[in-house]
Amino acid sequence: MRIARYSREEFLERKFDYRSGEHTGIWEPTQGGKTHLMYQMADVAMRRNPHLRLVSAMPKSRSPATRRWADKLGLKIIDDWPPKRSINKPRGYVLWPKHLKDAPVEQNRAHLSGVFRKMLHDQYQQGNSITLADDIYLLAVIYGLNMECEEFWTAGAEGGAGLWGPNQKPSGTIGGGSVSSFSYNSPTHLVFGQDTDVRNRKRFSEIGGGIDPELIASIVPSLKRFPVQTPEGVKTISEKLYVDKRGPFLCVVGI
Repeated sequence: MRIARYSREEFLERKFDYRSGEHTGIWEPTQGGKTHLMYQMADVAMRRNPHLRLVSAMPKSRSPATRRWADKLGLKIIDDWPPKRSINKPRGYVLWPKHLKDAPVEQNRAHLSGVFRKMLHDQYQQGNSITLADDIYLLAVIYGLNMECEEFWTAGAEGGAGLWGPNQKPSGTIGGGSVSSFSYNSPTHLVFGQDTDVRNRKRFSEIGGGIDPELIASIVPSLKRFPVQTPEGVKTISEKLYVDKRGPFLCVVGI
């Protein structure tokens, strides 16, 4: 089957059509470029839906890429929720709680979980929002917020509360658990980077929505990867397979 191919710019400006309340899923092994594309797509979604309130949840202790994207997109970095009132309203927020130094692991995780839980509650209850979970495994599994995420995936669309969840390992981990299966069948927009792990591709059967999982599984391993110079050094960035379940519509997006 011949799949349409588009440059990154053409895809973002002409093919990506985001509407309030739609969820987005992004699956790719680490360092393949999924965060970069996620923020590019978020920029387009915000420009076309200026009424939506965007919050990016950053659970990692360090992420130079997040700081760059916050500056580029006009997002204000905050470490607690709710944000303080200000005269100059930012375009959106990056919620980046400070990790507790010299504290037991469980205490630090409970602290971070509490901050993110307040934000997720508000984003869901108020609606007309986009919540970026970078990445969804940390938020849902490590910090125990799977049920809060499920609330978006099962009931957020009607109120316009969209959840975007990039995930490094769709098959989950042994002993660690996995992100809710709703993360596969609830998104309208799905993005896949190159993945040669058969265990990960088996989960594509949960996508639904008229999408042939065998077709997805046949395309994902053959996506091309290219060396790209980034501020953190050379990284091997993958083409992406994009799926819009409303069509359904499939295409390969360049780097």
